[in-house]
Amino acid sequence: MGTIVNGANGGFKGKAGSIIGSSWKSINYIKGLYKKRTKPASEAQLMQQEKFRTLMRFLLPINVFLKIGFGGKNTEKVTPMNAAFQFNQKMAITGVYPNFALDYAKISISDGGLYGGGTVAVSYDSGELIFTWSTGASETFETFGDDLVYVLAYHPEKDEFISTPAPSTRSTGMVTFLVPDHLATGSVHTWMFLSNRSKNRVSKSVYLGEIQLI
Repeated sequence: MGTIVNGANGGFKGKAGSIIGSSWKSINYIKGLYKKRTKPASEAQLMQQEKFRTLMRFLLPINVFLKIGFGGKNTEKVTPMNAAFQFNQKMAITGVYPNFALDYAKISISDGGLYGGGTVAVSYDSGELIFTWSTGASETFETFGDDLVYVLAYHPEKDEFISTPAPSTRSTGMVTFLVPDHLATGSVHTWMFLSNRSKNRVSKSVYLGEIQLI
């Protein structure tokens, strides 16, 4: 049974006949009851489903990064996860159905107008990944030494992500972390982006390349 919210002119919550009322972020929605599919999915639908699975398998484990990197993208209508999916689906998925794959160089972890890390690089030495960036700050461009720096590495063979326990800052210019022994073979793909201290402004993420682990 549905319940009227905020009087006769408001929305309603719950089930009423063949429709369901709900709300998200104070926006009222009405939708029809789910109907069990009787027709087989078309090839176009199967292709879209496979694209969704391919990209979401990568994005879901890094939701904590996406909440920052896409947290300002039309948040009244979509979640950061959905914004990240919409942003990446056209560029990052390659291949022909059913053998879709990801072009890691085209994946974005964040998107925004904050100035990034300038000259950025990543290397691997003695079991550690070493990320470096420029330390210069500018009041004109509203960049400061305490801007936060996020780094991320993905091991496709192991399907695992690694990063620092906490973000570094623009003023430090470098961060290193040990690669766990079980990941210290093959290669990793790497990214970096920055946010201001309050995390309401972010830079575009930068793909730093594929690093071979020795």
